[in-house]
Amino acid sequence: MARTGLTKAQVRETRDQLLAEGRYPSVDAVRHALGDTGSKSTIHKHLKELAEEDNKAGAKREDTSRSLQTLVEQLADQLHQDAEQRFEALRADYEAQLEQKERELAELRRTVARLTERVEGLEIDAYASQPHDHGFGQFGHLQSSLRCGLNDSTPFSMLMNGGRSAVVDFDSPQIQLTPRVFQG
Repeated sequence: MARTGLTKAQVRETRDQLLAEGRYPSVDAVRHALGDTGSKSTIHKHLKELAEEDNKAGAKREDTSRSLQTLVEQLADQLHQDAEQRFEALRADYEAQLEQKERELAELRRTVARLTERVEGLEIDAYASQPHDHGFGQFGHLQSSLRCGLNDSTPFSMLMNGGRSAVVDFDSPQIQLTPRVFQG
């Protein structure tokens, strides 16, 4: 009966099992795990071929890793560009809204200034049209002499008239002039 040799698949399976157990897959360790069968040169040849295949696969992994890294960098750049565009759009919108609010605020300030001027003008007109007595007489009509016939006996009027004042009684048929002297 012809003897079948050790196959690469058997060596691969044994090597992977040794690696899974955490042991180094040396030629002797693989031969011992196979039941001390197979020549060391055949095991060595198969281990060497498996290592080369792994290196090629490792190269493919490195290529895949580099490709993935490049893809991730491109995606990150795209995300940063999109975020920057979004930020610029939001900032432009904010600045436009801010300018609009500034225009509205300036218009409101002009309105307040106009209304303030109107109110101050009304207050001045109202104050000027009403007689005010601050203890010195009424300045609204300024008729404090004896010739006009009005009774103005305030201290200010009396000083202006040289201490004299006239009392006019409009109810009596005769107008009586009574001089008064200011006693300050």
